[in-house]
Amino acid sequence: MIYYIGLGSNLGEREKILRRAIESIKKISGVKILRVSSFYETEPWGVINQPNFINAAIKISSKREPLNILDELQRIELDFGRIRREHWGARTLDLDILFIEGQKISSEQLIVPHKFLFDRDFALIPLAEIFPTLKFQLHGDKISRVAGSPIDFNLKFVACVDKNFGIAKNNDLLFKIPADLKNFRQLTLNHTIIFGRKTLSTFPNQKPLDNRRNIILSRTLQKISGAEVVNSVENLFETLNIAEKNFVIGGEQIFNELIPYATEIFLSVVNKITQADKFFPNIDDFSLIDVKNFDDFEFRSYKHEKNF
Repeated sequence: MIYYIGLGSNLGEREKILRRAIESIKKISGVKILRVSSFYETEPWGVINQPNFINAAIKISSKREPLNILDELQRIELDFGRIRREHWGARTLDLDILFIEGQKISSEQLIVPHKFLFDRDFALIPLAEIFPTLKFQLHGDKISRVAGSPIDFNLKFVACVDKNFGIAKNNDLLFKIPADLKNFRQLTLNHTIIFGRKTLSTFPNQKPLDNRRNIILSRTLQKISGAEVVNSVENLFETLNIAEKNFVIGGEQIFNELIPYATEIFLSVVNKITQADKFFPNIDDFSLIDVKNFDDFEFRSYKHEKNF
């Protein structure tokens, strides 16, 4: 099933709390995050004498039943210190099931679509951004987009793949084409590159690349000369600069973990089928923008457009 979850916070470091909450939802067994909206600052609804909220929406897939997902979301709220003292009152974290594709539910524990969804612009606007077929009418509430969502870091993915989108075999790259390597260097030079421990082993002399900010995302690596090591996606976003160009360069696990937040993809596609055992993620939600032909490969550019 495809679920759309609303997130809100108006206490503490709101943007950081929402990013941490997204990572907590990602860790629910059987849940895959598909897309994340921008963050929006909104005036409180219901009880107005409280701080402004930051609101967002995420799209997830799961075979778990709605009440089971609701239990998990309420557990995460408690982990973040939410105490339900006042209806519509201030809270560290609020998580709601807004919509489930193909489902209508009306029970004591859960109503889907959310019973106030179509009354609240702060829920509709972020939801519409990731749910283009949603039919709705806005009410003119005061809402402004604010920086801090994972998609604001403009993660750009770069990879060289075969016709089946294979990227590696036996922890080694499938291709080392001089024109592609030159293209990769020109693209990433003087910018930030993000990669995993196994990708580091494919670099010349297994050392970080020169004239770039090297960030290694690894839960096991402690320290390495010439690079920064972060042990979680949550800490990665604390480390990145929104104004910088941030390139994700592999491997498979890192690509899969960060693909919900990607805004652009650059693929060198070689016209061969290999015995790859590692693959690039599905990119059906991205639009092909440009194709450049080289002797040994096509260089394709994709972009993820916001839907609102």
